[in-house]
Amino acid sequence: MTTEQFTIQLASPAEGPILGKISSDSFLNDRHTQMKGLGKDPYDLEKSMTAYLSQQAVSPRTVLLKAVDNETGDTAGWVLWSFRGFAAEETTDIRDTVPPAATQFTSTTSTPTTGKTAPKDQTKKVDIDENDPIKQLERMTDADMKSWMTKLMPDGTKCMYVNSLCVAPKWQSKGVGSALLQWGTKTADAAGVFIWVHSSADAWKMYAKYGFKIIGTLDVDLDQYAPASAPDNDGKWGHYVFRYMKREPSQE
Repeated sequence: MTTEQFTIQLASPAEGPILGKISSDSFLNDRHTQMKGLGKDPYDLEKSMTAYLSQQAVSPRTVLLKAVDNETGDTAGWVLWSFRGFAAEETTDIRDTVPPAATQFTSTTSTPTTGKTAPKDQTKKVDIDENDPIKQLERMTDADMKSWMTKLMPDGTKCMYVNSLCVAPKWQSKGVGSALLQWGTKTADAAGVFIWVHSSADAWKMYAKYGFKIIGTLDVDLDQYAPASAPDNDGKWGHYVFRYMKREPSQE
């Protein structure tokens, strides 16, 4: 898919570091993300997303896309689309319609987990988690997300959802997010399925522009979980509202 300024391409596993950096940069001013970085075990968004996206680039249930500036060749943003209830062949066919990255890479094999007791340093980390308000916040938001996933995607559901969409600060408000999102809306319309998204506080208006409607919210008083005062706003972090949004397929 090509727009006037950007080309939508498949992202490769080796591009994890680039996409992870875009993730971190795009949330620099996000209050929720800022506060999570102050915990006893600080949340490292870039590191976390780098590893995660490298894996998801080769997952049979997701399509990881990047928007490439046609003039500079820079990666301006990315989106991870997840497919629920699609046969593997369907997802493969969808992925095959997207131009691949310039260089192909092979995926790495993950190390299997074992049932052995965690080393002492890992046990200590668990103890820290129990007393860390940021970890309490994460458990609360994760539980809310799982509850909504159960509501939206019971067994037998076929749909798509936006796992994450990030645009580098340099390219924000220039149509990158819209280009990445429209690939998904067109794909969903062709398949006749709905899309849902768990939107950050600042992104929901973009989703609303493309037919997503709010079906639920999670209003978090960040100061209840803050390990330290905010650097501004009289030391208050304030409220942060996550919005669950859904878009039905177009009948046109």
